[in-house]
Amino acid sequence: MKASFLTLLLLAILSSSSPLVSRGFQKCKTLQASSNNGGRKIAIVIDESDSMETNDPWDLRIDAGRAINDWLISSGEAGGGKKADLVSIIGFDDATRLLYPLGNPSGADKVFTQISERGGTFIAGGVDEAISELTKPGHDPTANNSAIVVLTDGNDSSASKLVESIDTAGQQGIRVSFGFLTGHGTSYQDPNVLSAILGTGGMYATIDGATAQNAFVNLVIVHGLTDNDNPSPRNSTTLYNGLSIAFVLDDSGTNTLTYTAEARERLVFSIASVAAGALDMTAND
Repeated sequence: MKASFLTLLLLAILSSSSPLVSRGFQKCKTLQASSNNGGRKIAIVIDESDSMETNDPWDLRIDAGRAINDWLISSGEAGGGKKADLVSIIGFDDATRLLYPLGNPSGADKVFTQISERGGTFIAGGVDEAISELTKPGHDPTANNSAIVVLTDGNDSSASKLVESIDTAGQQGIRVSFGFLTGHGTSYQDPNVLSAILGTGGMYATIDGATAQNAFVNLVIVHGLTDNDNPSPRNSTTLYNGLSIAFVLDDSGTNTLTYTAEARERLVFSIASVAAGALDMTAND
């Protein structure tokens, strides 16, 4: 599906829905990762602010982090052309906690039970800690081989500092993606933060329930955790039912949005401008 935008759009949130056909979210049969050959360095950064007690009572962010870790290749699974991945788990509120230093994914699962709810929201601190873990000596290369996945419900206490931290990650070839829980009442991050995330090659999506949480995990994997996983064009975006994502309008005014429909499925695409005012759109299948 191609969508042509007649007014300049910097950022948009897009969601889709299908009231006629129930899709297999748990199987995610329409999403296929091109490969899983490992050799990556991944930092999973999880919000521990006190708002999580009410905004994430079902621990969706923790389930998402655990699912990403489960997809990684442990040292025991390596072989036959697959290399072991490395993972680090980081929690943040006003401060950061290094819950699991960069190491074998098989040992990381137990630390997810240590994630709690406490102070404020300083996301930049978590991103900075992740960069430190991913770039520490002895585990090269970093560029195009590393990623940070942030799971949060809030805006940073300093948006400008968060932009700076994400930009620093991008400059080192680290892809940054965000899963944003929307129970807080805010539907998306600051536009400058969104732009910085997408500038690293990462993706941004909102999570409003267990279905969306599962879809986010699958979509971020298909999108490519790292640039080596999928160096996809910045103006090509994969969509998934029920998930809201952010994308940047290409300079040409035309973006390619990919969605795999099922028989008898009725599609409704909602597009909203985040930072560019009024939006006029023409969609071409």
